[in-house]
Amino acid sequence: MTDPTDENPIKITRLTDFRMLVIGGPDRVDFLQGQLTQDVTTLESAGTALAGWATAKGRLLAVGQLIAVGDEIWWPLPADIVASVARRLQMFVLRAQVKIVQSEMPIAGIFGLGELDALDIAGENISLDDRPHQLTDGSLIVRVTGDRDRAWLSGPAAEVSGLAPVDESDWTLQSIRSGVPFIVAATQEQFVPQMLNLDRLGAISFDKGCYVGQEIVARTQNLGRIKRRMYRFNAEDAPSLEPGTTIYGPDDSTGKIAVSATNGTVTELLAVIAIDHAQGDWHVDQERMRRLSPKPIPYE
Repeated sequence: MTDPTDENPIKITRLTDFRMLVIGGPDRVDFLQGQLTQDVTTLESAGTALAGWATAKGRLLAVGQLIAVGDEIWWPLPADIVASVARRLQMFVLRAQVKIVQSEMPIAGIFGLGELDALDIAGENISLDDRPHQLTDGSLIVRVTGDRDRAWLSGPAAEVSGLAPVDESDWTLQSIRSGVPFIVAATQEQFVPQMLNLDRLGAISFDKGCYVGQEIVARTQNLGRIKRRMYRFNAEDAPSLEPGTTIYGPDDSTGKIAVSATNGTVTELLAVIAIDHAQGDWHVDQERMRRLSPKPIPYE
């Protein structure tokens, strides 16, 4: 595996593990406003925003970056949940004029942007800012919310970018290092939004009106009942540590892996654990023989 931070050339990976969910129709904003944790009306000015979607019990079904594209909202999600998210969202459409489609457009991830404000993609020079940018072939590029060093690239240019390729798992590694999580099938309905630090990432609006799960999310915030949070760890020579796997801490406490990726002999991961035990020793195994090494997340 390569390290996308090595040398500085800008690199790219084809994200076959992600699919684009496209929400269109004149009622798309009002519809999503009643479903997601984010204030979807901000897309008109910001162009993009991180959001979560939860059950009525406040348990997350999806987390991802909303992208305003003309009269549509694009939402890149892990491939193993995009179909179930589309089906479940469709159940709430009722009489709203909303169309939900799983797009087959290719998706790529770009690394090494940093503070770069100009980028050559497939022979087209573009100026990057915080808003999505559309290429002449209809492709779209937008910086990752919470990580200015990366960007999503979707559309035909994702196949012919001309950038240096890296392994797809590097995208997950960078998500872990920047503390920007996503939900996969194994972790659906496992976490409330604050457990994945979505409040710290600006993915929850506490000022907008009602949405699915809002009562639980607001109560958790207002009553100070956030008992578990997401932290970052490394594990040396560990067995397979997939999302949803249990980890073990002090006083018989347990945690749950949210996102993980292997980097050589090291597994890097984001896991949700009890805040009271965050400074204690955490282990891969119940016998507490294989210790996890805590690593920083670049926000409080």
